[in-house]
Amino acid sequence: MHQQDIHNFNHLIRVSKNEAFPHIYDVELAGMGRLEAFDSVECHVVAYPYSRKVEARHIAFRPFEEYVEDIAGQQRSSYARIGEPFRNVFGILLGSAIMLIFACFKPEELFSVESIISVFGAYTIGKEIWGDLENWLIKITDNRKVRFQPRYYLYKLERNTTVTRYTRLARKQRYGMAMILPGKMDFIQQSNSQTIRMHFSHDDYAGIAEHTVHILSIHIDPESLAEFEATGYLLGFKVSLNRRKGPLMQSVELFQSFDGPSRGCLDLKEIWAPEAVLCRRTFSLGRFKWYQAQFVLPEMCLIERS
Repeated sequence: MHQQDIHNFNHLIRVSKNEAFPHIYDVELAGMGRLEAFDSVECHVVAYPYSRKVEARHIAFRPFEEYVEDIAGQQRSSYARIGEPFRNVFGILLGSAIMLIFACFKPEELFSVESIISVFGAYTIGKEIWGDLENWLIKITDNRKVRFQPRYYLYKLERNTTVTRYTRLARKQRYGMAMILPGKMDFIQQSNSQTIRMHFSHDDYAGIAEHTVHILSIHIDPESLAEFEATGYLLGFKVSLNRRKGPLMQSVELFQSFDGPSRGCLDLKEIWAPEAVLCRRTFSLGRFKWYQAQFVLPEMCLIERS
């Protein structure tokens, strides 16, 4: 995507205060037709109040917070935890290596009790070693051009049930417009901030007739609303537009935030640039990510607020 084409994504995100419920901020994707050319779209949102009287527990990202609470309480949910396939694969590789050693040097003991216990032990230990290896790779590649990324998404949507289709209809009635749920998501609550990460595959938004769709609501505790709005807050957005090129994922990542009444981004020197968007071009292969370039686009309005 050329730099001039990125400006076609002005007003992609809309944040509007609900007229009937003033403590609710609705977040919407606008101009859905612009997303058809991409294999997937990611949207990350962070809310950080400036008042010390307002904490993360006074803010709720719905419906995702409820989904995570259901999963934590071992209740049925629209989402389920994503497994860790690399952990199992690494265990299998280590177990296979032990089996190969027995086959080469002690073939007569390949199917002995000792061999079976050794292979199973190597598989179990390999799964544990992967956790340490994963953390080591993340740490040594931090702030480098090529990085090993931590897992962004911990939950996946359970699809293709009849109840899900009826729920989709009910959500449209509830929000007054179509709502799409991300195929993968993660919700992070810290002491003073809330973060939601959403990953929409092409199937999640392909063929949607509506121009605008609802993706989440930000609920502020009514008793904290006046303080939240008077003192101000940071509401930050990251949008990643992804195209697959064989095994590689090519992405254009766009960053813009509301800092109190101001809209803009932090530039490459971490200085606030009003009415600007930080753009980053990246390539990903699995969890390895190459940060090719980043630059600031002035006079761009990725997000709007009403």
